[in-house]
Amino acid sequence: MLVTISSGNSVDEVCRALWHFMHYIEGKYSFRVQKLEYARCEDGYKSILLESEDEGLLALQGTHLWRCQSPFRPKHKRKNWYFTLSIQSEIKVKCIDTSKVVYQTMKSPKKGGQHVNTTCSGVRAIYPPLRVEALSYDERSQHRNKAIALTRLIAKIKEHEKMQKMAKQNELWKEGKLLERGNAIKVFEGVGFREVRA
Repeated sequence: MLVTISSGNSVDEVCRALWHFMHYIEGKYSFRVQKLEYARCEDGYKSILLESEDEGLLALQGTHLWRCQSPFRPKHKRKNWYFTLSIQSEIKVKCIDTSKVVYQTMKSPKKGGQHVNTTCSGVRAIYPPLRVEALSYDERSQHRNKAIALTRLIAKIKEHEKMQKMAKQNELWKEGKLLERGNAIKVFEGVGFREVRA
């Protein structure tokens, strides 16, 4: 699953809360950091993207509150700093169904060489579900070109799906920046980021 922790409008105090929260969850849950967006202030994050299989994180989904006098603006009246944690299912790269690959043979467009344009040794491999294709004219053997075209096609499909996964992650990343205040799941207090009852 993908876990997005967001400061919303990236106020320095909330960014500091995210920095504290990251330290809070580090020893309690298992995850891999996918993306960190650093804040202007020292020891602060605007947003965090994690990848995890730890289902304990599901209990943290929602709004969190840090009650603390601003470490950046001592005379500021506001003491409640909200941030959110949202979870989405991870986007899996699908397996490639090679039975759906369509092959077309053709003459080589290369110039010169004995019999280079007399046989249909070139191969185009097409994967209709994604409209991705790859070519091979590398070898004189149609059978060998078919294998090369398939290898290239699989590489293109993997790259295509990787780009789709990244686009989806960026979309989730942006969605996670929408912040809802109130009804905090967890409440933390003071510069020591001490957990208290909500």
